Amino acid sequence: MAGFQPRGGKGKNFDLDNLISKLESLKTLIVYDSLYASRSLLFHHILPQFSSKNIFIAVYSDTMYRRLEKTYESILKTSPEVKKILEGARIIKIGTKKEISFGQLYKLVSGPSWLKPLTNIVRELSSKDLLLLHGFSIIPVMYGQKGLRDVLRLLDSAHGDITVIGKCSEKLYSENTEKLLERFYDVVLEIKRTKGEFPGFEETYTVGVRQSILMDIRPGFGRFKIGDDGRLVEF
Repeated sequence: MAGFQPRGGKGKNFDLDNLISKLESLKTLIVYDSLYASRSLLFHHILPQFSSKNIFIAVYSDTMYRRLEKTYESILKTSPEVKKILEGARIIKIGTKKEISFGQLYKLVSGPSWLKPLTNIVRELSSKDLLLLHGFSIIPVMYGQKGLRDVLRLLDSAHGDITVIGKCSEKLYSENTEKLLERFYDVVLEIKRTKGEFPGFEETYTVGVRQSILMDIRPGFGRFKIGDDGRLVEF
C-alpha cells in the first residue's frame, strides 16, 4: 500500500507558526509516521496557537483516552503552558467511564449509537471553538465504509467557521481509503522521519503541507528536530 509521500518544496525559512495560524476555521488532517513528533506539533504548536478558543477534545473509546491521559501526564512537568491549556479543555468522551484526569467532562456518550449525540454537540460549536478529534482514525479500520460515512457525517455537522483538527497514522488505510479521507479535510499536514540517518543520532523530521485547497497555504516542507522544551525546531 502506498504511504503518504511529501510533495512540494523543502527548504530554509519554513514558517511553521505562520502556517498554523492559517488553519483557523479550517478542517485539518495530520498524517504522521512518528507519534512523538505528532504530539509535539499538536500540543506545543497547534493548541498554543489557538489557546484563546474553547478547546473541545472528542475522544473515541476509553483506550484512546488512556493514551491521551499518558501524554498529559508526561507534559505536566515540562510545559506549564500546555498543561494550562489541557486543564481548561472540554472533554467529549465516547466510552463507558466518566473518570478524566484533566479538563472538564463536557459529555459522556455511551453505547453503540454515539454518532447522533456527538453530531448534535458539534453542531452547537462556533468560530470561538476548536475541535480536536482523538482516536477517530480507527473507526474506518474497524467499520469499513460505514466507518468512513460516520466520520464524514461528523465533519459535515461542523459549521464552516469551526477549527477542526484530525489525525491518523501513516499507512493505517488502503490507498483508496487514504485518498478519500484526505478529501474530507481542507489541509493535510504531514510529519515524516528523515530517512538515511545513522542509528543513535537525534531524529529529525520533515513537517509541512501535503495537500491544500487554499491558495495561500502552499504544499511545502521544512526539516525539524524536537527541542528540550518539546517544540519543533527548524534547522
